[in-house]
Amino acid sequence: MIDTGFNRFIVIMVLLALSTTGCRESHFSSPKQRLYSVVDKPAVLATVMPDDKPVVQSSGLAYHAPKEARLEYTFSDLGGGVFYTTQKAGMSHVVHNGMAGKPYKALGEVKLSPDGKHVAYGALVGNMWRMVVDGVEGMDFNTVKAPIFSPDSHHLVYQAMKGEKWYLVLDSRQNSGTMKRYLRPVFSGDSLKIAYVDDVDDAYRGRLLVSDIGFEHAKVLEPGGVSFLATNDDNTRVVTTLLTNGKQQVIDFSFAKPADIRKGPLYDSVQNISFGPDGVSLVYMAERGGKKLIVLNNREEPFPDGALVEGPLLRPDLKGAGAIISNHDRSYLWQFSAESGKVGNEYDELSSLSYSKDGKEYVCAARRGSAWFIVVNGKEGPSFDRVVSPKISPDGKYIVYRARKDMKRFVVVADISGKTIRIHPSYEQVFDVQFTLDGRSVAYGVKDGQQLAWKVEPL
Repeated sequence: MIDTGFNRFIVIMVLLALSTTGCRESHFSSPKQRLYSVVDKPAVLATVMPDDKPVVQSSGLAYHAPKEARLEYTFSDLGGGVFYTTQKAGMSHVVHNGMAGKPYKALGEVKLSPDGKHVAYGALVGNMWRMVVDGVEGMDFNTVKAPIFSPDSHHLVYQAMKGEKWYLVLDSRQNSGTMKRYLRPVFSGDSLKIAYVDDVDDAYRGRLLVSDIGFEHAKVLEPGGVSFLATNDDNTRVVTTLLTNGKQQVIDFSFAKPADIRKGPLYDSVQNISFGPDGVSLVYMAERGGKKLIVLNNREEPFPDGALVEGPLLRPDLKGAGAIISNHDRSYLWQFSAESGKVGNEYDELSSLSYSKDGKEYVCAARRGSAWFIVVNGKEGPSFDRVVSPKISPDGKYIVYRARKDMKRFVVVADISGKTIRIHPSYEQVFDVQFTLDGRSVAYGVKDGQQLAWKVEPL
């Protein structure tokens, strides 16, 4: 546990560490929504010190020349925290909500809890790796992979290898391990169960299990052939693909009744699986006999000429799905439904498709030449140097998006026709925009001079 129970977890991990010596992503495509309320009060979360320098990779895929490197900041979606990684005297450390952690020779992937109050990352201590949670080091391992927080921020799970065995470590508990590998586990919405894939082979497929977080009651759902795991927005259902006699099919189940597995048709390949807003409906791209298809709740539709850029995304009314297609360097929106076809104009670039809650309105970010703008139901908004991630408010009356103009970065509020209503103050950096629970305000992180702050502004 990471509140009162978390202290007990830390003590156990430290004791175990003292007694011990000795990184494929899924094809799931839809963005995750928050299970808990966004912070609706503005706050300064951290102050960047003048001597904080970015971690510079000297070689490999992550190489950055010193003059190109800059500090990278990550805000929690809910607004309760921010972190960045800095390097001094050849040592790296994480700064979480203004508090600098212990320096290490090397760090793994850093993760914030959903509420932003906790931070975890792998760190190299001597020749061994330890998971560091809120500054406290865990057990020694040869390798630790990225930490995963539960939706309620109270639990943490990660993969670790010691000797020739891989383990899942959840809070203070370590499972029995496997001689092969695990795929990234997922938590249930109530944070009381996890689903995971073990005994993973070189094709990244393995056995599917669901367990309580104490690893006392693990149940095998599929003995092999499972490739990845992803959940719907509230973490109540899990989706994956199953390889059967050389064919792929989509399977999904609920944490409440994991034995009741739904299985879709067999295809040569499956990708870009997305749950609908109802948390049950599914849409994905598939291929059979050289023909590309979009599958909506097992109903097949032919895929148009071109490459899939984004989606498919189920409309909230569940009557169809949208996808951004690129063909001969031109991008357009394609609607899959009873009346399938191209929607609106073609652009040099199109991204960030989003629908209103009732499914009647859509918005995208579009580029023509060097000009960026939003497109709402085919109508273009004003031009900027860059437009990022437009979203429609829960009541369907407003559109908010991040924009850049003349080196200034800010949040724009528009009406549902795309007409600008308000431009919020500009900052050095502006991060992803969220709606507060009452739907009347927008909240987002900013870098304002040396301050990292959470802003809350009325629509």
